[in-house]
Amino acid sequence: MASLALSWSSTATGLPSQPHFSIKPPHSSTYTTRTRRCTWSCKATNGGQNEKHSPQNVETSQGKLDRRNLLLGMGGLYGAAANLVSDRSPALATPITSPDLSKCSTGTNLNTQQPLDVNCCPPVSKEIIDYKLPPVGKMRFRPAAHLAGEDYYAKFEKAVGLMKSLPPEDPRNFMQQANVHCAYCNLTYQQTGDPKLKLQIHNCWHFFPWHRWYLYFFERILGKLIDDPTFGLPFWNWDNPDGMIMPEVFARKDSPLFDARRNTSHLPPALADLAYSSKSPPILKR
Repeated sequence: MASLALSWSSTATGLPSQPHFSIKPPHSSTYTTRTRRCTWSCKATNGGQNEKHSPQNVETSQGKLDRRNLLLGMGGLYGAAANLVSDRSPALATPITSPDLSKCSTGTNLNTQQPLDVNCCPPVSKEIIDYKLPPVGKMRFRPAAHLAGEDYYAKFEKAVGLMKSLPPEDPRNFMQQANVHCAYCNLTYQQTGDPKLKLQIHNCWHFFPWHRWYLYFFERILGKLIDDPTFGLPFWNWDNPDGMIMPEVFARKDSPLFDARRNTSHLPPALADLAYSSKSPPILKR
């Protein structure tokens, strides 16, 4: 599958201040509720473009899907998803409903199924303002992570360092941005209409559009902090051999990009394991 360096237009206008994500205490919650989820795994195959896909062969006996077919079913390039309709499409998830913003509880660690040690519930706002796209400005460019040079990573480190140094109550703060992801991806919200269903963006058809918006605002914050409206996040060119290793900068303990909680088995020179799970054997080293 080809990888694309995405470029798009945006401006680095300032973002309006919003209440931070630590005002409201978490509501009580139990962890016996069910979640409407549509979990898909991916695996590469050597199948051609003209392979036949039926409800029986879309999912393999291992419960995995061809990456190409998954992407097409989730809304692939150039309208190809239109050819995968009804019961032939891999994206067969039951639609989720909107979150009930008044019902937010302590999130769940999806690896351990235990309550999170942080409260990522945002404050409830009575006024919801429709977002308006800013005027088209300078083009942003996202480099492949393994090809980005020292100058780029110096800017990336500076931007993330500034984001982490913002006051904790600033909605642009690194942890506040992490709370945004947590609130929608760690089973904190109830789905509207059914209190037994928890919202999980990662396992439904909202995965791609939601994360595109999330990265859109994340990039705008970074670009604003370093006064560079063209700054874009690097992308992971995962199907390029040289892109299968995490860049060294992410393993430097003095770098703002370093995360002490990152699984050390994934640090360079480990090769990316696209089928990784908690039961996976040791990761190969290049």
